Amino acid sequence: MRLLVLLSCAFLLGWVLSWMYYVTFTDVADSAPSDSISETSQSTSVTPYPSTAVSPSVSVESGERPLPEPEPVQQVSERATGVVSTDPVLGITLDRLRNGEFEAVMANYLAVQSELSESDARAHRKIILDHVRALHESGQSAAAENLLALYLEQEFRDVPALLLMARIQRDTGFSMEGIEVLFEARSYASTPGPIEQTDKAIRSAIRGYDTQLSAGNDYIALLNLYQRLIELEPEYTLHFIGLADAYLSLGNTVDAQEALDLTQHDASVADEANEIARRIEAQLESDRYYAAEISLRALGNQFLVNARLNSTRDAVLLLDTGASLSIISTELYAALGIPSRSSDKIGWFSTAGGRIKAPVIQLDSLALDGVAVRDLEVGVIGVYDNRQFDGLLGMDFLRHFDFFIDQNTNTLQLNPRG
Repeated sequence: MRLLVLLSCAFLLGWVLSWMYYVTFTDVADSAPSDSISETSQSTSVTPYPSTAVSPSVSVESGERPLPEPEPVQQVSERATGVVSTDPVLGITLDRLRNGEFEAVMANYLAVQSELSESDARAHRKIILDHVRALHESGQSAAAENLLALYLEQEFRDVPALLLMARIQRDTGFSMEGIEVLFEARSYASTPGPIEQTDKAIRSAIRGYDTQLSAGNDYIALLNLYQRLIELEPEYTLHFIGLADAYLSLGNTVDAQEALDLTQHDASVADEANEIARRIEAQLESDRYYAAEISLRALGNQFLVNARLNSTRDAVLLLDTGASLSIISTELYAALGIPSRSSDKIGWFSTAGGRIKAPVIQLDSLALDGVAVRDLEVGVIGVYDNRQFDGLLGMDFLRHFDFFIDQNTNTLQLNPRG
């Protein structure tokens, strides 16, 4: 009897399992037809945006290399977050990047980030930065910088992205702009690793830019570099060594010595300081004889000098060896009657009120007692209107000479270089 009951239960259990398998298989088959994947990909179409950045096609003549095939978004997500994602937004973003629709992608960036999970948001950012790297490595650096600039407008505290921007700019030539990006990255770095990484990148970029400017004998730009570095990092003594070297390269032993004096507290730069001191002494020894002596008038602890501009207009200028570019007032500019030219530039100038933008124009000549420099660029700033002087005489004029300011006789001694 017990055997009969057991056999009956086994039969009933087998029948139930068979029925459940049949129903499950039928439901799955009915809900997922064989072409469901293709239909899904067709229905998830990307609404086309106008292309705003760069065409995905690459000209062979341009020297650019075609972009590598993108990594599947599922793999990007898994590598970025450890979690496989199938969110269609990631695929749409990648497609739009491949089509050069950078502004469209970044216009929706914050909205997309807010809708994604934390892991997918990280994958979304990684897709954008990976595309920047791919553009740069394929020779499309301008497009890479454009996309990354749009990204940094939204993620301005992203230290790896800032370092990537500095690397792109460095690969196209060292610049002060790239160095400032690195300082910005360091200001956002909060842990020892990124801080050390950005600091090394800053030192490397400064060395590279210094070498680049020195090789081109662009000592005015070198002077501007170290003046700006001292503003950004006044506690770093080697910047004052660089400033003294730049002044000395321009023949300005007075300001070179003043910059050098600010390094005396730091024994770690003693060798560099001693070398600069030796060069200053050698320069002073060779400056005993000069071709011209220009009379100066004292104004406090500074000096005024008479100048003639464009051989037509007399002016009084304040001698300023700390100014890389000479400056004239807007009143003097108007009196000269110089017409505006399409080639005129705009420059940045440091004033008592902060850094300002102002026009930069070209004079035919600027002369002191007949000693002239031709085709000289000067800034035009209204702050010097209604003063005892009409502007500043800076290093762009003085760098053409070995010069010495004799404060005992109130004279500027000039000897043309080379």
